[in-house]
Amino acid sequence: MRGVDTVGEAKEYLKESVTTQREAAEASGAPPNEAIPGDVKVRHAFWALLSPDDQRALFLEIIRDRRVWPRIRSLIGSPPFSFLRPEDEGVLRATGIAAHRVNMAHAHVAATNYGEFTAAAHLEDMAGRVYRVIAKERANKADLPWRGLRGLRVVADVKVQKLSLKRKHDIARGELGVTAQIGLTFPRPGDTLRLRVVTKLEQLRSGEGDDDLRARVESGRQKEQGSPVARLVLKFE
Repeated sequence: MRGVDTVGEAKEYLKESVTTQREAAEASGAPPNEAIPGDVKVRHAFWALLSPDDQRALFLEIIRDRRVWPRIRSLIGSPPFSFLRPEDEGVLRATGIAAHRVNMAHAHVAATNYGEFTAAAHLEDMAGRVYRVIAKERANKADLPWRGLRGLRVVADVKVQKLSLKRKHDIARGELGVTAQIGLTFPRPGDTLRLRVVTKLEQLRSGEGDDDLRARVESGRQKEQGSPVARLVLKFE
């Protein structure tokens, strides 16, 4: 991903990479929906480099080529996809991508799926919570999602770790310190967060204070009861 500095460059990189991986899979006779070397790198780039709107636009573009369909699970993942809208449900059959999946999209606009955060996280705090930038108010549309945040109001999804009940109890009793206790809960309205770009995006940091971002939580809503994911509105300083 070196040399990718804008959303436009990210899209071109991904389109070229999808074509390269499709051709390699065809040449090697790889079975449909089974990964080949290089697929994971493309999948992680797809989730890390693009906002949901840009992911949707790129996805709808690349699936016009039916030859890409057998590579969707290895290059993008398994549906339902959080970047698709309810009206996109009929673009493909989910069972053709993953036999145990029924829907391509969620019935309502959805926050990032827990599993998608493996590749999609952009920011993290000291308590181990990770954040994905979803949309930015009055932002430069060419900027990669985590860039140019200062002074902006931002919609972001946050994930807290899934832990065993015993570990949660240990943390709640204070056995692992205050920071670990904070990491059990979602940020609350009024909280001030100190954030940094996640390590896996280190080579794409802008160098403009990515390790020292501050944001105030204006509002938040859990994805659903019991979910480890919530959607926040943040105001960056």
